Amino acid sequence: MNDVQRLSLPEVVPPGIEVWLLKLNLQAPISNSDFLLLNEYERAHALRFHTHADQVRSTATRAALRRLLVTKVAMPPSKLNFLTNNFGKPYLQGAADINFNVSHAGELAVIAISTNGQIGVDIEDCERQLDVRALSEYVFTHIERQCAIETTEDFIKRWVAKEAVLKAVGVGISEHLQVVSVLPDNNEGYRVICDYPKWEGIKVWSIKVPNRYAAALAVHIS
Repeated sequence: MNDVQRLSLPEVVPPGIEVWLLKLNLQAPISNSDFLLLNEYERAHALRFHTHADQVRSTATRAALRRLLVTKVAMPPSKLNFLTNNFGKPYLQGAADINFNVSHAGELAVIAISTNGQIGVDIEDCERQLDVRALSEYVFTHIERQCAIETTEDFIKRWVAKEAVLKAVGVGISEHLQVVSVLPDNNEGYRVICDYPKWEGIKVWSIKVPNRYAAALAVHIS
C-alpha cells in the first residue's frame, strides 16, 4: 500500500490550499484498485514507461489525485475528466474553482489542491548528481546567480521554487526560465521578480518533506 499524508504548510499560505505527500512502494506490483480507477488514456500512459518503478509511480500518483479530488466534487473518482491547457498543464473539466498540481521524485510524490487560486508544486531528490555550474547558467537568471548556488542541494532548493512558480502560472518551463527570478527571502519564502503584470501576486514557499528531498509550493491569486 502507498501511504498518503497531509503536509503542514507555512502559516502564511492562504486558506483553501492543501498539499499531500504520497510515499510510494516502487517494488510492489501495480495496485489493481489504482489501475482500475484510471481512464483508458492514463492506463496506457502508465504502461508506456519502460521501468516498473515508473509505471507504479504514474499509476499510484494519478489514482491518489483522483481520490483526493472527490472530496471537493460530487462525483466518483473514476468519472473525473482531465483536460490540459496549451502548455500541457492539466485541469479538472467542469470545476474551474478547483486547481491542482502534482510532482514526483524517487519514492515520493506531492499533490497540491487549491480552491483559492492557481498552484504549482515541485519535489526533487537532493542526492541527484548534477553539474550545478553548467545548469545554473541555463536555469537561472543573472539576478538569481548573484545569490550563492554552491552545492547540489542549493541548486535543487532554488530549482523547485522556480519550477513551482512556472507551474502555478501554467506556462512551459524551459522557454520561460529566463523571464522570472525567484530569490530567497526568508527561511521558508521566496521573492518573485518578473516583468509580466499578469504574474503579479505570485507567492512561493519551501515545504517540509522527508530528508534528502526538497519541495516548494507556489500560489497565484489573480
